Amino acid sequence: MSLQKPVISRGPRLLLWIARIMGTLIVLFCVTMMIAYAVNPHEAPPEDFEVVLLLLFPIGMCVGYLLAWKWPLIGGVFSLACLVTFLVALGEADMVLTIAFLAIPGVLFTVYGVLGRGHGSAAAIE
Repeated sequence: MSLQKPVISRGPRLLLWIARIMGTLIVLFCVTMMIAYAVNPHEAPPEDFEVVLLLLFPIGMCVGYLLAWKWPLIGGVFSLACLVTFLVALGEADMVLTIAFLAIPGVLFTVYGVLGRGHGSAAAIE
């Protein structure tokens, strides 16, 4: 019986790091935008529906991307669920491309999580 460390294939690992880098950049951008929104003295306070939308995007999406660093499948699915719910609640078809771009890390985290389930955390033992 060999006690070697598992060797992680490059494909899933690369997928994970692309998702992490993109997700981190999107989170940093969203945090910057939320800070700018919070300190803008000329804006009226958000209405109830706007608060729900803000909880879905950007807050829910960012929480999902942060969770995905530890639990890729859970974080990826959570962020995708928040983005889809935001898009449906907003009801504007012209936001689809923007949301699709922002969903790329969520899709990659989810794919990595699914691959990990089928291959022992995306690791192949030699």
